Amino acid sequence: MSSTERLLLEDYPHHLMRKSRQGERVFLNEADYRHCYSQIRQLKQRYDLDLMAWTILPDRIHLLVRPRQKARHISSFVKALSCRATLRQRSLRRISSPWEEGFRASPVEPGQWLLATMCYIERLPAMEQLASSAFHYRHSSYRMRLGKSDRYWLDDPQEYLRLGDTIEERARAYRAYIKEALDTDDLDAIHQAIHRNLLTGSPRFVQDAYREFKTAQSLTNR
Repeated sequence: MSSTERLLLEDYPHHLMRKSRQGERVFLNEADYRHCYSQIRQLKQRYDLDLMAWTILPDRIHLLVRPRQKARHISSFVKALSCRATLRQRSLRRISSPWEEGFRASPVEPGQWLLATMCYIERLPAMEQLASSAFHYRHSSYRMRLGKSDRYWLDDPQEYLRLGDTIEERARAYRAYIKEALDTDDLDAIHQAIHRNLLTGSPRFVQDAYREFKTAQSLTNR
């Protein structure tokens, strides 16, 4: 597969990124951010997706989702979310679509790589110096995960639920986890995977996933 070709897999988590052209700002004020995450909440239910993590940056959106039914629902979800953000821009500021052509997607290996990708997404604002820490950035799922929001609409994966027996225990364990710097090689692997539409995981996972995908394609084309 080329680095521009997306691979969407049934039953697997996917790290998604929708970014603007040349770093153009899409979200200019608090109302823009609030509109976006209200749309994320509505659309993840419409397209029957588990939403495990999200971060809205000024020029792009990162999400970690898992399709409950068909993988193609991911594309419909991202298209609808992008269109709603575009319509808001056009209505308020008479600006045409800010998005680059297509979205990026990286299927993620369950287990430690899933937790690492959650951590990567929620730590992005701090890594890009938009906040002093993940906790101090309001436009991500991290504060919600720690119970600092009056609404909780994340779909926690089993990897997260195993961090503790109660909501409080899990939040404490994850907070300690996210404060530890990810391994540099893992950070680079996640970064490269999402920007190049590659898979996030071990070499064995990548090999098996591509084999499974090619087998499914062969059966479909018969």
